[in-house]
Amino acid sequence: MDREAMSNEENYCFDVAGYLHIPGVLNRGEVKALNEALDKGGQSEGMLRWDSPLRDVFRDLMIHPQLVWYLNQIVGYGFRLDREPELLCDETWDVGAPLVGGNEPRNPARAYYFQNGRRYCQAVRAIWALEDVEEGDGGFVMVPCTHKVNVETPEDVATGEDDMGLTFQPALKAGDLFLVAGTVLQGVRPSKGTRRLLSYEYVGRAAIQSAGTGPMVAKDPSPEWHAAISPEQRASLYKPDYEYSTPPPVVVTDGETVKLDESREVFHPSIYSRDPNSNIDEKEFYFWELNGYLILKGVMDEEWLEKANGAVDKFEDRIVVQEELSRGSKSLAGTGRPVLGGLLDLPEPYCEPFRKMVAHPTVQHRLTWMGGSGARMSGPSAFCSVQGTSGHALHDAGEPMYPPMGYQFQNGRSYSEAVTVTWQLRDVPPGLGGFACVPGSHKGKYPTPPGVRSCDDHMGLAKQLVMEAGDVLFFADGSTTHGTTAWKNPIPRRGILIKYSSRSFHRSGGEMVHPWNRWGDDMVEGMTDAHLAVMRGTDRDARDYNVPRLEVKDGEVEVSYERGQALYSGEAPATPVVEQMRNRRGR
Repeated sequence: MDREAMSNEENYCFDVAGYLHIPGVLNRGEVKALNEALDKGGQSEGMLRWDSPLRDVFRDLMIHPQLVWYLNQIVGYGFRLDREPELLCDETWDVGAPLVGGNEPRNPARAYYFQNGRRYCQAVRAIWALEDVEEGDGGFVMVPCTHKVNVETPEDVATGEDDMGLTFQPALKAGDLFLVAGTVLQGVRPSKGTRRLLSYEYVGRAAIQSAGTGPMVAKDPSPEWHAAISPEQRASLYKPDYEYSTPPPVVVTDGETVKLDESREVFHPSIYSRDPNSNIDEKEFYFWELNGYLILKGVMDEEWLEKANGAVDKFEDRIVVQEELSRGSKSLAGTGRPVLGGLLDLPEPYCEPFRKMVAHPTVQHRLTWMGGSGARMSGPSAFCSVQGTSGHALHDAGEPMYPPMGYQFQNGRSYSEAVTVTWQLRDVPPGLGGFACVPGSHKGKYPTPPGVRSCDDHMGLAKQLVMEAGDVLFFADGSTTHGTTAWKNPIPRRGILIKYSSRSFHRSGGEMVHPWNRWGDDMVEGMTDAHLAVMRGTDRDARDYNVPRLEVKDGEVEVSYERGQALYSGEAPATPVVEQMRNRRGR
């Protein structure tokens, strides 16, 4: 390889979605040689044991230079083959079997780790396409982002009975390499004929996963004296990598006794159990935690929709065309975005359909399990894009981490510090523009690539959501990478957007950010600007240095008012706060 490391685009894709598609790794001659060897071998596995020269191409493929280069960075140096290569999607596969994987319960031997800029994906499946596989052909499928999911996979998703639109079948060309994290939910579904996809599974150098197939594997290396101790004692003395210890023996205990469990199913007690009285739909929770967004169908009825649309029509003259937000994108370019604000302040009865959205039980219920109680909302705005209105370049992300708008999961709870809710007053058809996001990006550990932000080259990661009038969209604002695609529909867009902030962080400033309002004149009288910088009230700090910052230079404390790209709070000072106090007294 002529590069030292994977690009940020590649890192972002694997980190967010759990897979990486590397096109054209094998040339036509290499693909032909592999297919001819498979034809002559006549089997779908055991290739590494075939006689030479048939086996040679499969042995060479096992350590293909490009594959090794990627695995060193994804799994880590010292990776090893865990299972013999096999053909996916042939007649030997049970296409009705549930998908396997997911990150809950966690299997450390296959899990995805990321800390302090270092990644270790303990299991990776490398799939070589030896034939073209078009979209919709079936065969190998997966659920992107599930390598980081913190919620157990619903049975309907695993079986395919109701996959909630999550299952993804990659389209591949002969010669492509497709890398998939081991904890990604994956499997095989019915296909249009057989497709030759050759699979090799690799794991980290110390990860215990499966036993080998050599003659030594069948032996039991236990010393003779083990016969004199109990089975439970022998279970704690097993040696890994043999058949007798794969999977390892399981000792079940109640704290008073120990007993060998012949099923060998993992015994790992938890201090937590599902709460049947939580009143949370488990599929909704799974979808939200996995993707960072959720759509509720048909919350608004026809009468409500008619009144809301009628109110926007009535005050159409108040619509303001705001700035163009494509940020240089070619695919998102267009005119400024038309917005109608002040919906709660409209005269009766035109305010009613929008005030009905405030603390609506269907929405409030989801907000409380997404981020806890105490969320406060901004005034709703109607997005009224017309044909030709630009999209909004995708923005925000899980990296860099920003607590006031971040996402975390702990002890069965979602902690989303900022959630935006959009009520759809009209249909949002596919391909005609509207809200778009990168599912799973709320847990991203790499910067969003420019091509994803602009949607000019989003690597298939950005998704424009299809919705109907009456639907309600939730998304983790600030952590999920989101924006809009250019509006191409001749029917104007009608979406009522409401931003919610958690009880824990401020989002928009206000008069209480000023030290004299928060503490009183007598408290702040005579303070220096450095003093006043830490006496301010809560304010929106938008990553771009909008609030005063204290810096130490040559042993002295100084105040910085450096501004970045964005300014969300009008109260954030650009000059010393002492001057503001003087001006205030002068008034």
